[in-house]
Amino acid sequence: MPKTAEEPPPRCLPVASHTPAKVLSLVSNDAYPRHYLAVDRHRLYPFTIDTKALFDRYARIANVPLSDYTFANNIIWLSQKSGFYQVIDDCFCLFALDGNSLTMLLPPLGEATRQRTALATCFEIMDHYNPSRFIAAVEFVYREFLNNLGDGTAMHEPACDWLVERRLPDYIYRTGDLISLQGNAYKTKRSEINQFRRAHPSHRLEALGPQHWDGIRALLDTWLKNRLQYLTGDAIADFFYTVEQERRAVERALVHYGTLDLHGLCLFIDDKLEGFTFGERITPDVGNVLVEKTNFAISGSAQYLFREFAKTMADCTYINVGDDLGLENLRRVKMSYRPALFGEKVALRRWLPKG
Repeated sequence: MPKTAEEPPPRCLPVASHTPAKVLSLVSNDAYPRHYLAVDRHRLYPFTIDTKALFDRYARIANVPLSDYTFANNIIWLSQKSGFYQVIDDCFCLFALDGNSLTMLLPPLGEATRQRTALATCFEIMDHYNPSRFIAAVEFVYREFLNNLGDGTAMHEPACDWLVERRLPDYIYRTGDLISLQGNAYKTKRSEINQFRRAHPSHRLEALGPQHWDGIRALLDTWLKNRLQYLTGDAIADFFYTVEQERRAVERALVHYGTLDLHGLCLFIDDKLEGFTFGERITPDVGNVLVEKTNFAISGSAQYLFREFAKTMADCTYINVGDDLGLENLRRVKMSYRPALFGEKVALRRWLPKG
């Protein structure tokens, strides 16, 4: 029966016995959590800010240029689900607990030769916790991972077939295109930016920091009030849910801003904060925009801020801006910048015969 428990901090990281010793030094004894989720013979530990060094070590091995594969993206968006992790077969395994359902957010992160057996253990853990074996799933899987699944024998199934469901892809741009905005495809963007500059000669940019927290919260309130004016009754409920998720994510990002190695910009007009954005590096060559908000009553401010932030990642070949959340307006905006690539991802479940 699944349960939570408490014990003194272990003397070392509780990973498989064959895990190299260099992994064991990544998390200090003092930082290791006392609480854990017990599932059969396994212990899943809370995914907290103290997990960053360990997660980053395995994310570098996986080297997946998708927005879901950064520590910051996971820690700030896990407000509605409880995150838990364990290192299994020298792979970092990230779980999400939502009510009575235990699923995985990402496939096991580690060397490709170990991912398949780690995944088998992860499904065993989910099956032990969940009331039904049909619940177990991996939510955001990069396409190349499917090559590791083989014939399914590692899953302890006679012939494990997989159900693969497409997820919304990430929009990925060439950084140079976002900075130069050359050609007819970007004519409207250039015009909007030029109009913004002429209309607001007093504008300025500042590197985002703790002194801006209150201004950011005030802007979120303003953005919400302005946006509500354009919504119909049927759309308001879904909108409020999405906005609340984003507000909590921003708040978490601000609390841990320095620890998460984020960097960002604030846009001021007449000494009032009217826009902000922040992001990170997914890989050394791929930047990631986590959040961007401007007062959309100020024409051209979003286009101007986006371009200026792209300049801060000029040494990256690509910039990833995540998916479109299934929102048509957001899809149109992201398509208007002419993505160079789409970061494909899928959800993964087993095919289980009924009965």
